Amino acid sequence: MDPLQLLVTNDFLRVLDLIGVFVMGVAAGALASRLNFDAVGFAIIGIVAGLGGGLVRDLILDYGTPAAFDGPWYLTCALAGSLFTFVIAADGPWWRGLVTVLDIAAMALWAATGTAKSIGYGLDPLPAILLGVTSAVGGGVIRDVLVGRIPAIFGGGPLYATGALVTAIGTWGVTAMGLESPYVLVAVALGALLAGLAAWRRWSLPAHGEWQVTMSASQVKALVRRTRRSERERVAQETGAIPVVDATVDDLADDISFLDADAGQYAERAFADHDGDAVRFPGPDSEHGHGHGHGHGTGHVAPRSTDGSGDTDNPDSTGETDGADDTGSTGTDGAR
Repeated sequence: MDPLQLLVTNDFLRVLDLIGVFVMGVAAGALASRLNFDAVGFAIIGIVAGLGGGLVRDLILDYGTPAAFDGPWYLTCALAGSLFTFVIAADGPWWRGLVTVLDIAAMALWAATGTAKSIGYGLDPLPAILLGVTSAVGGGVIRDVLVGRIPAIFGGGPLYATGALVTAIGTWGVTAMGLESPYVLVAVALGALLAGLAAWRRWSLPAHGEWQVTMSASQVKALVRRTRRSERERVAQETGAIPVVDATVDDLADDISFLDADAGQYAERAFADHDGDAVRFPGPDSEHGHGHGHGHGTGHVAPRSTDGSGDTDNPDSTGETDGADDTGSTGTDGAR
């Protein structure tokens, strides 16, 4: 007996499958109740949620009559679930917990059945696994699209799709290695356990924004300066020789004296030669009309001279910037 025959013919698993369809109908009915649907809306959303994934799978496989319509039981269970919620306002922590547990068990079972059926129809491993996951979560996706909301598996919810993926991969592994068919239940249990733990512990996959690293130009330059300065210090400690810095060829020669105490300070220095124009950088004290760099609090950075001397010469400036003679001030004029 192969895994597909076990999943389809075993009476216990078939009962669990039907219970899963009923539970999906109940969950869909609860959503329809919150949206104030009528009886037709309850029925349609219950059928879509409970049978949608299997319908998509069988249509892709060109199975003939989809399993959901091959007999009255699946449609009856889906309609019964939505009718139950239509008549009875089932709510409360205990009820929601029971529905979640049964839903997770059915999800893992559907993932295994869809994967095994896809492999039996000659699909390659990757399409078979993908179709197994579709069998498990497809109904919920179609349900959410019908009511105009983002599908729950796209983020922020329990790891249903991830649990279905674990089960699908495990089912493919059992089939590929030729193991005894009962081992497919181990794959079902692993996927259901992961989804259950995720629902209990509120685990979720990282969202897109959590992977992004955003840095301004001044922050990138400050990072480069700190890295260069740290490397020079490391070389000096290991070799006992201070690296020679030539300001005429090293554009980061100021690293040896720049302390990076504030990102605003670096921005001021980085833009000091910006087209020869004075640049103003707002600081926390700018709204009070003064800063705490030296000079007279104009908030302007004078353009650098082009004679190669490194001195700052701006006759129009009301303050002076001379970091070489004054180690107690950075000349940032309060930039932050």
